[in-house]
Amino acid sequence: MTKIKVGFNVGPLKNGHQFRGIGQHTKNLLDELRLREDLEIKEVGSIGKLSQIDIVHHTFFDLFRSTLPITKTPAIVTIHDVIPLVFPNHYPVGMRGRIAFIQQKRSLKYVKAVITISESAKEDIVRYLDVDPKKVFPIHLGVGNNFVAIKNKEILNEVKKRYELPDQFALYIGNVNWNKNLINIVEGCLKANIPLVLIGKSFEDHDDLNHPELRSYKKFLQLYDKHPLVIKMGFLENDLVIKIMNLATVLLLPSYYEGFGLPIIESQACGLPVITSQISSMPEVAGDGAVLVDPYNSVVIADAISKIRDDNRFREMLIIKGFQNSKKFSWKITAEETAKVYKNVGS
Repeated sequence: MTKIKVGFNVGPLKNGHQFRGIGQHTKNLLDELRLREDLEIKEVGSIGKLSQIDIVHHTFFDLFRSTLPITKTPAIVTIHDVIPLVFPNHYPVGMRGRIAFIQQKRSLKYVKAVITISESAKEDIVRYLDVDPKKVFPIHLGVGNNFVAIKNKEILNEVKKRYELPDQFALYIGNVNWNKNLINIVEGCLKANIPLVLIGKSFEDHDDLNHPELRSYKKFLQLYDKHPLVIKMGFLENDLVIKIMNLATVLLLPSYYEGFGLPIIESQACGLPVITSQISSMPEVAGDGAVLVDPYNSVVIADAISKIRDDNRFREMLIIKGFQNSKKFSWKITAEETAKVYKNVGS
């Protein structure tokens, strides 16, 4: 068997993206690809030594920084989303960013394939970046085998006691960007009278809250930073996050936009009911195993929280459907579909 030699760009594992969904995608995909006998994976940087490889996979695309070099080696690039292009008023770009965007868009003309993470994201990539739809391959993300329902109550009670978690609470996992809809998430919880636990490295201290992309988070802090029902936990290792998922009442991800929404399927795998948005990629990912809401309406979010918390029959039905939906996703499948793109480009 002739192996395809793939230069795999590990940049997202060495910068701030390692703590975000992009980093999880890169790491889990890399681990699975290394297990395949038909591929030889070589780690490279953005501009690595490409002379002894057949194709290069750039695992991240920055719209406003030059991250996609034009090379003689056939290239594939992963574009997770184009949120700043969909909502330009919330993601202002300076002159350098505009120039870099022109360069990045030009570089896309030379890649052999674009991988993205949902059908929804593909539609926007085609629309906003003028990419040939035949070159764009939507490949869903996966769920790690460690995301499971934990039956050992002693383990869960120990975590609950150590971190002083309430008996019932809503859970949010992610960053603080505008598209995450943090203010409506908090207002929904306050209306439903349920504590909110926030997990993510972005909830740790920021040097510059006046940065244009942090305007919505600055407002969030002004309104709710010291509120007794809002609990910020910052970055936590996966094992602890999974335990907290098992303690939570509901996961909230009613974003204005998601390229995928990884916490949806991870929560479903843990038996945690999910509330997410009825727009963007989220219905595609959540299936019938979540409550889909209007993200612009905090009253609707509050009603969904109350329904899950107070109606045991509805809650159990949602847990079952969510678990069934999560079984459709695995990192092995992600790697298999990615390998198909490699073979198509490398043949």
